[in-house]
Amino acid sequence: MDKVSAYVLTKNSSQHIKECIESIKWTDEIIIIDDFSTDATLEIAKSFDCKVVQNKFEYFGKQRNFALQQCSYQWVVCLDSDEVISQHLKDEIEYVLKNSLKFDAYIAPRKSRFINKWIMHSGWYPDYRHPILLNKNKVKYKDQLVHEDIDYKGEKFYFKGDILHYPYDSIKSFIKKSDFYSDLRSKEMFQRGKKFKLVNLVVNPIVIFIKMYVMKKGFLDGITGLILALLYSSFYTLMKYVKLWELENK
Repeated sequence: MDKVSAYVLTKNSSQHIKECIESIKWTDEIIIIDDFSTDATLEIAKSFDCKVVQNKFEYFGKQRNFALQQCSYQWVVCLDSDEVISQHLKDEIEYVLKNSLKFDAYIAPRKSRFINKWIMHSGWYPDYRHPILLNKNKVKYKDQLVHEDIDYKGEKFYFKGDILHYPYDSIKSFIKKSDFYSDLRSKEMFQRGKKFKLVNLVVNPIVIFIKMYVMKKGFLDGITGLILALLYSSFYTLMKYVKLWELENK
């Protein structure tokens, strides 16, 4: 079987880092790329004999490319600290490593939990994010602040097993992360020359709510789906455009 590295991006990630690392213990090395955590993240990581490299986070594309540079092996499993590889996905990854590495980028569906429920609709599943397994000699990340994609034009393979994602354990964590991500998203829009319009504050939140709750069948996620659609549309979507307006008026 080809040797494989795994990297995990962390920042005060003590809540889920243990589960994350346990799901990738089968890899040949685990690299923790830490943005100077002040909680128990590093203590937990070191208890697993992970290699820890601290690097100041500027934006996601840059941090992920830095992570690839720290990995010893050509093949890399890529995770955030709130993600866990399911047993099904682990089996699929090990199979291709042993038998048939025919592609340079392997994608897996991500299943996300919002407080008390796995969200299977609302546009959240399947969430095909950047590769879970990649050839670092052929694949790099685009220089994007957030929602980063890969700079790769070749064919991709899609696994069936899930990445289990625990992004929001509480309303408080949703608000905190939404503040962080809306900062990055508004800066990205500003850098691209996107101009603020009043319609962004009035129409966009309504459109996002209808898209998530009606078109993407968020109502099938029950009361949790309703709360998620309301928060995502009225808070995150609103905040990123308010911050874009702020950037234009500084």
